Amino acid sequence: MPRSWKLQAVVSLPPIAALHPDRPDELAAGAAALRDGRVADAVAAYDRALERLSDAAQPEQRGAALLARGLAYQLLGDTSRASADVLSALNVWALVRADWASSAMSDLAAALSGAGNAAADAYWQAALRLAERSGDVVLQAAVAGEWGRHAARAGDAVTAVALLEKSAELGRRASDDAIVAKALVNLARVELDAGRGGHAMRNIGEALARDQRGDLRAATAGLLIDVAAGAFHSGDTAHAELCLEQALSLCGATDRQIRERTLAGLGGLARARGDLAAAARYGEELLDSARRGGDLTVAAEALHDLGRMALPAGALEDAARRLTESVVIARSLGLDSLAASGSRALAEVAIRRGALLRALGYAEQAVILCMSQDDLEACAATLLLVGAEAGRAGLDDVARPANEGAAEIYRLLDRDDLAQVLTGGSPLSSDGAEARTDRLEAGLEAARSVVNPTRPTPGR
Repeated sequence: MPRSWKLQAVVSLPPIAALHPDRPDELAAGAAALRDGRVADAVAAYDRALERLSDAAQPEQRGAALLARGLAYQLLGDTSRASADVLSALNVWALVRADWASSAMSDLAAALSGAGNAAADAYWQAALRLAERSGDVVLQAAVAGEWGRHAARAGDAVTAVALLEKSAELGRRASDDAIVAKALVNLARVELDAGRGGHAMRNIGEALARDQRGDLRAATAGLLIDVAAGAFHSGDTAHAELCLEQALSLCGATDRQIRERTLAGLGGLARARGDLAAAARYGEELLDSARRGGDLTVAAEALHDLGRMALPAGALEDAARRLTESVVIARSLGLDSLAASGSRALAEVAIRRGALLRALGYAEQAVILCMSQDDLEACAATLLLVGAEAGRAGLDDVARPANEGAAEIYRLLDRDDLAQVLTGGSPLSSDGAEARTDRLEAGLEAARSVVNPTRPTPGR
């Protein structure tokens, strides 16, 4: 496949705080500050909240503010103030509704999870116990789902699976399709990362069936792209294509990034099976999307692929135009490997046009832009191809630097045997000329397969 499809997306459940919209803004500001690691700002926000909250009239909010401020003091290392605030919170919450306390605990646990604090689990456990005491099954499902999502982000797959399965089961019991679907999508992500693609697909299927409002279409499409990538790497291209087609059908107008990844994947599969017409259609859609979205990187990649696909069809003008635009964009963005690949393709366009001096220029430009050993090997192959065509045409002033450039690259790659053949430095036996010709032709065939993998081999 052409490029990485991996999307590490998870789905947030609706904020648990939304179940209790009567909280003052200062509590939300304090939680946000904790999540961002701005502990001093969190203390200030909770101070403001406590100035106007009374034990008698607003025990829920006052208890939440005290507990949160105690947590902030603990993070600052002020244990005496932290202990005092926590004890005060417990006293205030003695007669508070369990569902409200659970919601407040969940917010604090989420804030701690965002800061990477190991104490978060204790708050999640308290939140879940309070939710269970309240008897509110929807709240229990929401808390378990959020805890599971944070556990997945922390890399604790065992805990994540247990909690997300619990969330889904509680959601089913409460007949809340939205919570079930979100838990299943997050569970599918964990299963997929653990290599259990079959389990992931079953969860994706049920999530789609329950997602009546279509809120999870983009997240589900991202998962299907990852399933497709796994199927492709295991050799199951048919399943990969099916998953990508399903992902494409789920992409909405606003899901540009996911749609573009899907189109890139489908185009890569089409090229792999030799269906260049289908690959070109996907490529044109991808290019159009990238241009409309102003994504120059994706546009440069799409132009590169479309230009290369135009070569086997003999559409040299189209190939040159697209490849030139791709190289210009890639160089402006510092995408040297992509620019090198485009320059090598432009060298082949020039060879087919008979412009061998220009082909040498493009091949040398590609060498300058090389970013890896694979790039160097491909550049050596391109120079070898230029040198051979120039030699046939009797253009020694082009053939010599092309062959010398290829020989120098092979020396860099510790392939001195090939370098000596190209420079004439190896001792040859009486039939050496014939052997050298055979080796050169074999090298040319390898060069053509690297420069243009889609070109048919002679005799086929």
